[in-house]
Amino acid sequence: MRQLFALSMTVNPHKQAATEIRRLMQFPGFLRRDTFAKGKTEIVELRVEKGSKLCDVSLIDLYKIIKCQVLVCTVLRDGKAFTPRGNFVLRDGDRIFVTAPTKSLAVLLRNLGIINRKVRDVILCGADRISRYLAQMLLKDGIHVKIIDKDPVRCQELGEQLEGADVVCGDCSSKSFLLEQGIREYDTVVALTNIDETNMVISLYAKSLGVNQIITKLGRSENMDMADDLELGSVICPVELCGNNIVRYVRAMQKQTGAAVSVHTIADGRAEASEFMVTEGTVNCGKPLKELKLKSGVLVASITRGAVTEIPNGNSAFQVGDTVVAVTTGKEVLHQLSDIFA
Repeated sequence: MRQLFALSMTVNPHKQAATEIRRLMQFPGFLRRDTFAKGKTEIVELRVEKGSKLCDVSLIDLYKIIKCQVLVCTVLRDGKAFTPRGNFVLRDGDRIFVTAPTKSLAVLLRNLGIINRKVRDVILCGADRISRYLAQMLLKDGIHVKIIDKDPVRCQELGEQLEGADVVCGDCSSKSFLLEQGIREYDTVVALTNIDETNMVISLYAKSLGVNQIITKLGRSENMDMADDLELGSVICPVELCGNNIVRYVRAMQKQTGAAVSVHTIADGRAEASEFMVTEGTVNCGKPLKELKLKSGVLVASITRGAVTEIPNGNSAFQVGDTVVAVTTGKEVLHQLSDIFA
């Protein structure tokens, strides 16, 4: 269709959501993962809970606990996004967005005391297109998949299409039915019905049973604020994922040279992480960051040169060819890397 109708861009929000859910299953300790620099850098989301190693810890003391180089680029507290400094103290209920090299993610989880079990058994509650894409991916990974839906026609179709998956016709919002299906024994529960409220109830119930990983699909982005106050595990919004791709494309069309390579909305839309390639036209190349003045609410989160990702400090500098990730919590829109400077 893209060639036939000369389309500039196509999006598939269902497949994109499935891909994102699969990535979350690789590291169940994270609520969200956004990838940059061709997979070398990530911004991951964690929730600070009472009794965790992060609670009541100032960022300047963070390295003593996690023993790997990371940067807390954004903290979401009481519905407000902060760009924290070293004296910022993490509190119970904070959602933090951490920049780290991809190779450090397992170390980060281990030193936080978060058990990162390999996912072997998954329940998908709801048999929509996301379920079909996701089940196909998980079956290829050797993961056992059970899909529950109350529509017998849809269940029959999926049963014929997905060899190796268990497809069960029943009401996944029923407590007794989920118990019959052995929900307690599964590593991951993914709520994928077409009703946000039903997905929330399923996830909350799975949380009460102690399921290790919970992923909740929300079809309406306005429900993201509500989700912040509930223990819904990782929250996936296909509309938001699709929007990120379109934003990136539109900005690239506005300014072809030096435009953002990728754009990710984080912290429930209150912050934005943009990835840029440093070009000949980028200002302040080679200058230490401590000598530069950035716009308010803007933070340089990582610099990747070749295969090496650096969490920057005051002496860090970027060069032509580097990949830089910048995070902004203000209203400033970053079209090019040079836009980060005051």
